[in-house]
Amino acid sequence: MQKIFRNSLITVIAIVIMYAVYWLYDTSLRDVRFFDGWVLSAGIVFLVLFNIRKKLPMMPFGRAAIWMQLHLYVGYFVVAVFLMHTKMSLPDSILEWALWSVFILVALSGIAGAYLSRTTPARLEQHSERVIFERIPAFRVGLAEEAEALAIDSVDQAGSLTISNLYVNTLHGFFRRPRNFLLHLRSSSRPLNRIQGEIDSLRQYLDDAGKERLAKIKDLVQAKDNLDFHYAHQGVLKAWLFIHVPATYGLIVLIIAHVAIMYAYSSGGP
Repeated sequence: MQKIFRNSLITVIAIVIMYAVYWLYDTSLRDVRFFDGWVLSAGIVFLVLFNIRKKLPMMPFGRAAIWMQLHLYVGYFVVAVFLMHTKMSLPDSILEWALWSVFILVALSGIAGAYLSRTTPARLEQHSERVIFERIPAFRVGLAEEAEALAIDSVDQAGSLTISNLYVNTLHGFFRRPRNFLLHLRSSSRPLNRIQGEIDSLRQYLDDAGKERLAKIKDLVQAKDNLDFHYAHQGVLKAWLFIHVPATYGLIVLIIAHVAIMYAYSSGGP
């Protein structure tokens, strides 16, 4: 908490200093757009360096945690400079509208990413042990095969259709693919409680061997629900990157075009 307060205070001070320089520059009757525009561009380029740093973890460029903090607070500073640069007014041309819209997308997705990066790991740790996202499909297939084998075994060994009917009517669809995506994002346990309640209601119709199989199936359902929880939260975290990173590089391209046009149709001097 102390670190957050310190970093936030430094960011606010930087914004205040930037605004003071901006005001002095503006009152000196010089074109302030070139000054804050270059500060804004430099800040965005610095933010892009964080993505490059993540792709080169073996290089001695400093700890990733420090880069993450710099990325976050420089991002807030850049948003403030953007508001100064645009004077909080709407664009006039098609290119400016594109630049403005993409910047807003980058900023909002960045804020969302900061929230997800802080909250998602804690939620995953509290729910169950961590699972690598790319391995979730293979784990899901393994659980489905175990559940199906138990259902078949209940028919072959005991001649009972109780567990097999449960598998066909309820569990086959549950194990086949990720389920309850939105409910898992809300950390709702209602779907799991419903299935577990249906499983528990069958115990009275089974012998000891059948109850043992049912207990194993209940454990598999719990494990599958954990996988779905991780799939939902990690999936959102990965989907966010597919929005934020391409939008950032698109913003760089638009900035280059914007700078070229500005210098082409003005003196370009301060």
